[in-house]
Amino acid sequence: MRSVAAVVTALAIVPSASAWAPLTGGVGNTVVPSVIITQAGSELVSWDAPVGGTISVSRLNAPGKTIVSGDPVAGRTQLVQQPNGAIQLYFPNAAGVGRMTSTDDGKTWTGPIQTQSHTVGPVEGAAVAPDGTPYFSQDGTGFVNVFRGLNGESVKNVFPRCCGYAESLAVDTRGLAQVAFFSNADPDGTFLYEPLGADLSPTATTALKPTSQHTDRVPLVADHSGTTFMAWPPGNPPTGVTVVPFRSGSPAGDGVDFRGSFVGGDPHMALTVDTADRLWLVWTGAGAVHAARSRSHGRHFGASVSVPVTGTMYQVSAAGTAGNPGAVDVLVNTGSNLIQQALQPGLAVRVTRKVKTVAKKKVVNHFAQALDDGFGVPTATFRIGGRTIHANAAGMARVPAGSGKAAAPGYVGAAFKVR
Repeated sequence: MRSVAAVVTALAIVPSASAWAPLTGGVGNTVVPSVIITQAGSELVSWDAPVGGTISVSRLNAPGKTIVSGDPVAGRTQLVQQPNGAIQLYFPNAAGVGRMTSTDDGKTWTGPIQTQSHTVGPVEGAAVAPDGTPYFSQDGTGFVNVFRGLNGESVKNVFPRCCGYAESLAVDTRGLAQVAFFSNADPDGTFLYEPLGADLSPTATTALKPTSQHTDRVPLVADHSGTTFMAWPPGNPPTGVTVVPFRSGSPAGDGVDFRGSFVGGDPHMALTVDTADRLWLVWTGAGAVHAARSRSHGRHFGASVSVPVTGTMYQVSAAGTAGNPGAVDVLVNTGSNLIQQALQPGLAVRVTRKVKTVAKKKVVNHFAQALDDGFGVPTATFRIGGRTIHANAAGMARVPAGSGKAAAPGYVGAAFKVR
């Protein structure tokens, strides 16, 4: 028996746009919500209302609860959870950066406590080290300040040139702190990645260019296996979105590229890693939100899925959820509202044709295999030729010729053809 051909299709069936649900209104188009999945599995979202001067938190998709009011400089917030379960919310106030704390999974909050940052402005990034030490950051003309400690007891300006924007922070499993941001200090625009030393000084710099102006977020996230990932849109105008891996502070490959054409502020991007160490990329473009998931630590990704959004998208945030097969909860700022939807991973289908000779006659059998980032999906079914055929433990089944659709619980299905 010999295998003659193998074709992979990744045509994900697009869900309906009506699945978007409102979380809150009254936000400006610069609001970038912070979202985490807590150790207890609860989703927390924080955001600012600059006009109203408030900071709010939603727990489990409930209406937001105002935990800070009368803030004359309400701006971007950051949520992080320490290994002991304590949740810290960093936010800008008139004295610099304040901190609120929850020890009951976000149900109640205490504070504010004033941190050592006395620079007025949004909190652009935050992360927590394996030992529980929080980091947070701010930027402005001639500085990207990274703070370390519960109240920012240590600080370093990691980019004194003008200017750095939209930084994100990550700390890997070895405790290496890292920062990524956009800079317009060079005329062709640059995305910069920097690992930080013991005193928070950059120990190296990786520059990715050219790129377009990008000031809403430079995604950076560390997984549980020692790899950190950065997303950036190469080209001006962008020609796609690329996820680049880093290990021990150095690039670990060219990354994975998702090709596309973009206009306006697109692509807005987010990266997130769930508790099962699955990496999600979310980005905007062509009037839709797109998502793809990697179960291979960023070496490759499964099929991308797309969900249309009515109107302009100004910001996007995301958090990967637990479970099997899991999902990613996406929040989009449409200019005055935050809307959300949980997106499922997409199926891909590999079609093979095997030929064997029986009594001097060639017998052709066709097989379809449902895949999630190259892993077989045993719960899949194939609807083809008026039949529903169940996959085996490897996600594979013998199928007739024709056009079909693959489906599995918790996945966005895929269309395929058997010739």
